[in-house]
Amino acid sequence: MKKTICLSKLATNFGFEFEGKDIEFDGLGLCNRETSCKSMLSYVVDNKYIANIKENEAISCLVLSESLKKLYSEENIGRDISYIISEKPEMCFYSIHEALCKSGELYECYDFEPVIGKECRIAETAVVEKGVVIGNHVTIGHNTVVRSGSVIEDNTTIGCNTTIGSEGFQLITDGSNAPMHITHVGRCHICSNVYIGDNTCICNSLFEGETYVGEGAKIDNLVHIAHNLYIGNGAVITAHVITCGSSIIEDGAWIAPNSSILNRVTIGKGAKVGLGSVVTRDVVPYTVVYGSPAKTHE
Repeated sequence: MKKTICLSKLATNFGFEFEGKDIEFDGLGLCNRETSCKSMLSYVVDNKYIANIKENEAISCLVLSESLKKLYSEENIGRDISYIISEKPEMCFYSIHEALCKSGELYECYDFEPVIGKECRIAETAVVEKGVVIGNHVTIGHNTVVRSGSVIEDNTTIGCNTTIGSEGFQLITDGSNAPMHITHVGRCHICSNVYIGDNTCICNSLFEGETYVGEGAKIDNLVHIAHNLYIGNGAVITAHVITCGSSIIEDGAWIAPNSSILNRVTIGKGAKVGLGSVVTRDVVPYTVVYGSPAKTHE
């Protein structure tokens, strides 16, 4: 059963005040992302997200500044929500998140013994943490680490020195302090018939959900797959590719060596990204792009 926490308890435990109803929420998240939460705490730092808040009815409480409260009022977003007032909303939001990570009051803890299917070949030097689910006929090479909460489906091969479910990289700063690294509480899901090479890192998701590698996808050596990435069925990602967070690589797309994909970029179905490209914009399905920045070519 999913954990929940009351806003009043959160305020008491972590020392802040709130305005509005004492709502009960089941997750934290970013206001411009999809969510499975029924009631969510989020934050805003400017006026760009009014439409997102309107559309995402799961958002029941916002961390924001006093000057933004009127903009995100019931009159403008069409429903009543609660507020945590802070002149540094982003820092406040992530401080609450970090406190909840430490307290264990909200986020799921994957502390069950790993579940490993039939006829798997897992090297003696591999590490499979608690809370991992592995299907049948899975091969895992030497010194590979499968982190807690990861799911690996049938007939998948993972090479040596690879990490599945690595802590992702999210930094927050208010300009006056050293950047704060944000704990990731999501998961990593590798579907069936996937191949992942050596020295590759696949991060888990930041909040809810999972970093997802679709059925039959092939990932080469020395690849970085960032948090919340979605990789479609049969996609191919070759050596030395770096992907940034929340990008989408659709079914059958091909990413050539030494390419970099900016965060939240979509590589369309069947598209091809050429050698050494820097992709800063969405790529239309079945097109070829290359260059820095990558452009469409016939």
